[in-house]
Amino acid sequence: MSRPSSRVSAPPSFPQYAAAISLCWLLVGAFALLLTPIPARTVGTGWSPLFWLVLAPASALAGLRLRKG
Repeated sequence: MSRPSSRVSAPPSFPQYAAAISLCWLLVGAFALLLTPIPARTVGTGWSPLFWLVLAPASALAGLRLRKG
């Protein structure tokens, strides 16, 4: 009979949480932009929908990747 491991894994760090949140945000934003009638650019808001739905989380993921080295 084997004993279960007594070693407890470390909790996820902030970059791991931030990457998970950014990835979820990116997927939901891309889904919303592609499958709903939200235009990527409007006269009133400019490129704001595209930025906040896709480019902002992609930038956060790129920043985390560059920080990791």
